[in-house]
Amino acid sequence: MMFLKRYSHSTGKRLNMLAGRAIYFFSLYGVPACIIIASILALATLTNRYPATEGADLPYRLLAEDGTPYEPAQALQALQAQQPVIESQPGSPSWILATVPRIPQFDESSVDLPSRHTQTLSCWDADTMRTLGTANRNNTTGSLRMSKQGFAIMLGNTTLPITILCRATFADTGSLSLEHWSIPELRQSTSRFDRGVGLLEGGLLTIAVFILVIAITNREWVYLLLAAWLVGNLRLGAYAMGWDTQWLGHSIPLEWMEFIRQVTIAAYYLLTYTLLTQLFANRRTVASPQLLRLAQWGGLALLAGALLLPESLFQPLKWTVCGYGIVLTAYLLGRMVYQTRSRLWMWHIVSLSMALCVMLSGILIVIFGRTEFIDTFNGVVALLLSSVMIALAVAERMREDRHERTRAQTELVSNYAVTPIGMFTLDSDEVFQRANPVLEQMLNFSLTDKAVVRWSDFFETQDWQKLSEMTLAGNEVEIKRLDAASHPDMPQHFVVRAAMTMGRIEGSLQDITARTKTINRLRFLADNDPLTDVLNRRGIEKALASSLEALEGGKPCALAYLDLDHFKRINGLFGHTAGDEVLVQVCQRIKASLTGKEQVGRIGGDEFIVLFPDCKAAEARTIAQKIIDDLNTADFLISSRSFRVKGAIGVVEVSQDMDAQEAISAASHACREARKQQRDVVVYEQDSQELLDHTEELRLFNQLEGGDSPRGLYLELQPIMSMAAPLASLNFEVLLRVKDSAGMLIPAGKIVSAAEESGTITIIDKWVFSATLEWLEKHEKRLSKTQFVSINLSGVSLNDNKFVEAFFANLGRYKHLTKRLCVEITEGVALQNLDRTRQFMGRLQAMGVRIALDDFGAGYTSFSYLKELRADVIKIDGTLIRDMLANKSSIAIVRTIIELARNLGMESIAEWVEDAPTLEALRRMGVDHVQGYVISKARPPVDILNARSLADLVVSDKVREFILDTHPDQD
Repeated sequence: MMFLKRYSHSTGKRLNMLAGRAIYFFSLYGVPACIIIASILALATLTNRYPATEGADLPYRLLAEDGTPYEPAQALQALQAQQPVIESQPGSPSWILATVPRIPQFDESSVDLPSRHTQTLSCWDADTMRTLGTANRNNTTGSLRMSKQGFAIMLGNTTLPITILCRATFADTGSLSLEHWSIPELRQSTSRFDRGVGLLEGGLLTIAVFILVIAITNREWVYLLLAAWLVGNLRLGAYAMGWDTQWLGHSIPLEWMEFIRQVTIAAYYLLTYTLLTQLFANRRTVASPQLLRLAQWGGLALLAGALLLPESLFQPLKWTVCGYGIVLTAYLLGRMVYQTRSRLWMWHIVSLSMALCVMLSGILIVIFGRTEFIDTFNGVVALLLSSVMIALAVAERMREDRHERTRAQTELVSNYAVTPIGMFTLDSDEVFQRANPVLEQMLNFSLTDKAVVRWSDFFETQDWQKLSEMTLAGNEVEIKRLDAASHPDMPQHFVVRAAMTMGRIEGSLQDITARTKTINRLRFLADNDPLTDVLNRRGIEKALASSLEALEGGKPCALAYLDLDHFKRINGLFGHTAGDEVLVQVCQRIKASLTGKEQVGRIGGDEFIVLFPDCKAAEARTIAQKIIDDLNTADFLISSRSFRVKGAIGVVEVSQDMDAQEAISAASHACREARKQQRDVVVYEQDSQELLDHTEELRLFNQLEGGDSPRGLYLELQPIMSMAAPLASLNFEVLLRVKDSAGMLIPAGKIVSAAEESGTITIIDKWVFSATLEWLEKHEKRLSKTQFVSINLSGVSLNDNKFVEAFFANLGRYKHLTKRLCVEITEGVALQNLDRTRQFMGRLQAMGVRIALDDFGAGYTSFSYLKELRADVIKIDGTLIRDMLANKSSIAIVRTIIELARNLGMESIAEWVEDAPTLEALRRMGVDHVQGYVISKARPPVDILNARSLADLVVSDKVREFILDTHPDQD
């Protein structure tokens, strides 16, 4: 029985093992073999769902417009004189005339235009001039449909023969032919084409994503390069086969394609160059640095040409560089085939050669434009296989490199038993007793020469006991080599550690020369500009702070702000390298103009500060003028080009009550004034009115930005008289007023302009709207005659998303007042961004707020924009009104604007009305409202509250008489 149990157990175990091995071999060999056999049988015996089909070439007549547009009937007559062709390269636009014959085996006919360059197509029945349809890359109408690379005319059951007249526009010059198809065969061909496109796009993108995941997971960035190269392979194949006008199932606008194709070819060239050089970086056979450098610079030139050159100039550059790259790749691969002795590398080279052949065939197809020479599906399979073989070659190369690194690391660990830190032993006289090779190499000596080598030959004598204690405490001690100047190529800076043992000194030296240089460089860069080596903003502010301290001792100080004109053009046209060199030379010229005590700083891309310590404004002006003269009178030579750079300088005499930021801001303000006045230098001396005004602006803006109550800001209200019922309404415009710290009135326009430059205008606008809404709510009952209140909105605020959202949130808290608000938007600002302005106006009008286009007719006017900007009110620019009676053209313009507003259902307001004759003329023209000094100047809000009607605010007897004469019932 025991024997039977053992036999049974042994047999079961053996059966389980056999079953497991059978499953393993079946899964490993049987299933793949079955898949391969089944695929071969399917290809050989089963019906192909996507068979290849061909259309019949259709002769046609071609007529290019050449700048002379034709009507269809004219084009038809002109085409009759043209000779029929099978294929041509038409210009854009062109007319096409073709007769579609009747083919008995075609139940339903169609005409295909397989041109990927076709942009639009319109067709007619030439006999009846009946429209067959129109098509573009976005949609089609009538009988026209998108088909593969171009468009198709689906004639269906139309009685044949039929003569078709078409007008086509093309995005580029290319081959054009017409093909006669039966509709089922055309659909079958289109399905085959779409299947090939999907197979190539899906296959290569799947491989690329898979390789990208491998690159990220293993941090092997050559895989990332390979993934990008595969996407480039996809785009190049799409270009060759004529469907690169789509990406991931979405159509790309044809007007973009010229630029995209140029960049694609340049990027693919650089990717291929980088991939191959990385793949064979360590191969001894790739030993042609001159050839590779030429290929490298050719790729950079190709990329620059793709970005900057038109297609006509880019084409010869493309074929020259790409042709050289193909020849070089073939030469290097052939050289490796000849020299290699590794069977593995032989297979890699064969894979690369196959990929090269596929790429070369694609390029030839692109050159000759003969996509009919290659079947889409077969081209897709070839491109996929070549890409997969490249991926396998790169993966194998990566595996081999990893194996090589592992071997090298193992060898290093096993053979390198000496620490990389210099180790030494000194006797009591500081003579070296022992030293490892690392130390001998660092200090350039050898103890095998039996010469006496002392510590003092290289370093200062140390307090070894104290050094030992510091080492024990974990503190670093840095020392410097004594003969550093005589050995500039040797290590200079070290960290020394030591321990006292039995009268000897056991220590170590660690080379920190690179670290010390890095730290010193970082310290330098903390205060200096890395490009020009002059001070940066931090450095100039520190230097200015020192000069401000010296002011207390009675030493003067001046500060200059220099800004260059049109410097960004140099960067944009010639690259940042040229721009950087110009900046370096600018700093050199500035320094050459200085006496030596001044300091220069670069605080922006093309903005510089010059600090004049112990220098008054007059002396600083002289030096600043010399700087400008040196910059403006001589060109800057960069390689073979010369550049002319001009600038302006603002100089300010620094006072004790300024800090560094205020001084720089004042100098910047003076520089802007120099630009506005077209002067080289503008100087603000101490206590000058310009400097005082700027100080007041800064005080006001600092209050606003700090959230404090804006001292000096207040509002006044100027009445707006209704011409229809002057005494029945009491409307007004809210106006900003500003006083300085001494109580003097500052022009509001100047403050608004400075606030727009500094970015604080949004805070002012927010305050004006908030204060107005609070006042209206508080006195709503006393303002029963007020139908609308006009408030101006800055263009800067209109384009600030944060302000706009806060503005609408504020309006939401005063919904009951929104119907009384009229927001004035300057016409010029409104036209800068029509879509944004339209959206903003729509949100306001949805809340009941009225919109007025301010300063209408000031110079930006285009009446057609009124269809886009459906405002409620047009406010006629005051410059047209003020001197209207002295200028007949102004009268005509004002009358036109008033009539236009009335026809569009808008109200009109005339501002700057200053005399009774102008008021009477405006009444005759039919203006709705008037505003100006003849009615009333701006009043404090309390005057508006106390007025029973507009009559209480009118100061002119003539205006009172005008109201009584025109509206006696309101007396």
